[in-house]
Amino acid sequence: MGLRVVTTFGIEEEFLLIDRGTQLPATPAPQQAETLLDITAGGGKATPEWLTCQLEHTSPVFSDATTALNSLLSFRRELATVAGSMGFDAAATGTAPDIALAPAQVTPGERYHQLAGMTPAIAADQYLNGMHVHIGLNSLEDGVRILNGLRPWLPFVVALGANSPMWRGSDSGFASWRSIHYRRWMANGVPPQFDNLADYQARLKTLLHFDVVESPSTLAWLTRISFAHGTIEIRACDVQLEASDAVVIALFIRALSRMSLEVPAVAQIPPEVLEIAVWQSAKFGLSGSLMDPISGTQKPAADLVQDALERVQPYFEGAEDMSVVQRGLERILSEGTGAERQRRAMQNGGMNALLTCASSSLIAHPAR
Repeated sequence: MGLRVVTTFGIEEEFLLIDRGTQLPATPAPQQAETLLDITAGGGKATPEWLTCQLEHTSPVFSDATTALNSLLSFRRELATVAGSMGFDAAATGTAPDIALAPAQVTPGERYHQLAGMTPAIAADQYLNGMHVHIGLNSLEDGVRILNGLRPWLPFVVALGANSPMWRGSDSGFASWRSIHYRRWMANGVPPQFDNLADYQARLKTLLHFDVVESPSTLAWLTRISFAHGTIEIRACDVQLEASDAVVIALFIRALSRMSLEVPAVAQIPPEVLEIAVWQSAKFGLSGSLMDPISGTQKPAADLVQDALERVQPYFEGAEDMSVVQRGLERILSEGTGAERQRRAMQNGGMNALLTCASSSLIAHPAR
């Protein structure tokens, strides 16, 4: 099987458009929306998201850190320029820092309106922006092994990617409010353990018989198989303030995926423990204790970051990958997750400072 099974990755990022006049989610006119969707910088593709104030970028397929970072930065910078010409700021925050009292505007399209019609109270304030990491596979069977191996690591990934502390103009009390808010959907959280691909497909078929499950993509587990792309899709992170953090997390997840293929999990952590650990990670991010994915015990976040680096060290693509991830995780520990950076900005200068932080971070280049 070998380590070379998992080499490629891709990143999906959901961005928020903010009206500079109102400081609330923007409402682009149809022609403006078309112009935003025409952005091709970075070699990826811009697509609509659930709400009209959102935009998703699907990256090209990557194999190395430098190409990934340059691609994400190229798209983000062009997005900032185009949105700015319309009087909008683009921001990579996991939640809209503030929202209007009226229900959100759902993007036109049969699927979005079908879901919104079924869940009007959820659709009304679904101002959530995630980062989805796709890991390339040689086979879907390998994908199930990775799904199982990643399960105990999901709380750690949630904490690492926490970037949504603000909600309705104030602090939600959570580092990743998006993670909590998203739990209202019919299938969320840590997926079950699967015996093999046939087991995964059989369970999926059973769930699709329910009237509320519109398609496999409605099952919003923190990890799932993407049959359309032939990948594992990891959905545990908020969108990241900075492109460099997105790349660091994606490379770390790729190493975890390799490790899952080479070193199958021995101990099974009970699903109820994993769910509480995810909730705890959403609450504290990296500012408290986290569940150790191996023992299931509690550890200070900084200690677990160092342990995690040691555990995955043999599974990086090479020395460059390991160096990028090590420097990146050290920076996140030192400067804080996106949630902590948002909170500092809010404390120092209120909403104006927070929105300035969010828009300037979108195009920030990491220090060399």
